[in-house]
Amino acid sequence: IQDVSSSYPNYGDPSENPQLFDINEGNAGSSGGPGGANGDWFHINAIDYNVELDQIAFSSRYHDEIFIIDHSTSSEEAAGHSGGNCGKGGDFLYRWGNPQNYGQGSTSDRQLNDQHSVNWIPSSYPGGGNLILFNNSYSNNNSAVFEWETPINEDGCYDLNNDTFGPDEPLWIYTNGFHSNVQSGAFRLGNGNTLITDANSTRIIEVNTDGEIEWNYYYPGNSDMIPRAQKYPIDYLSDSYIAGDVNDDGLINILDVVSTINIVLGMAEFTPAADFNGDGIVNVLDIVSIVNVILAS
Repeated sequence: IQDVSSSYPNYGDPSENPQLFDINEGNAGSSGGPGGANGDWFHINAIDYNVELDQIAFSSRYHDEIFIIDHSTSSEEAAGHSGGNCGKGGDFLYRWGNPQNYGQGSTSDRQLNDQHSVNWIPSSYPGGGNLILFNNSYSNNNSAVFEWETPINEDGCYDLNNDTFGPDEPLWIYTNGFHSNVQSGAFRLGNGNTLITDANSTRIIEVNTDGEIEWNYYYPGNSDMIPRAQKYPIDYLSDSYIAGDVNDDGLINILDVVSTINIVLGMAEFTPAADFNGDGIVNVLDIVSIVNVILAS
């Protein structure tokens, strides 16, 4: 949307249309991304998909805001303002962090600054369904982790309050003297703790809900950086697949042979289940082994 020229079809008042982005907000090309001044208008630095809602969340560092869009729309619907599970087409279903981008509120209403790593907390984890991220420039040269509950309704869509999206503040904030002006991340773990990456300090910590550090890792090095980290259980690889069940349907049959052939031909990505003999590569020996299993069954 834009409020400069009424001769264009997207003319309107941005403050009354938070579902649209003001095309004149921010600068394109006046400030450089990693490669210099290059039209990096939004600087999208994180994306997450919620399979239960069929929605996508993404983060714009340069606009200090996160957005949620409807993944259920067709390409045609996404080019307009209707269609999809929420009936909004390609409009924003939700946005949060900087209502000044659409003419609402003041600097004091801004919640985010240079944030990274927005993601949904898995529904089976403590805080399930909430959003969590690393807010790089929180206050007094400190970063923080934010968790907040979106105003989602029973239809899986989001409610507006006086043309703005809530909440007014995060549900949980963790800050403890750490700061990174770039990258970094935060992810909720199944035990309720949160794994935090401080990129500039090459540090990873795990904290509980009371803010107590349960685990601390620091990688020494003056020029190194840890952009983002996630934690996997110790049995993640050993118990996550059955050798030969390449398509992970619980059966070993001709479909798995076809999938393995596609990997050998470079038409599909590597999966550990296709490496039947465990030698670290997928080749004709694995195909023969899977065929032998099928013939013996």
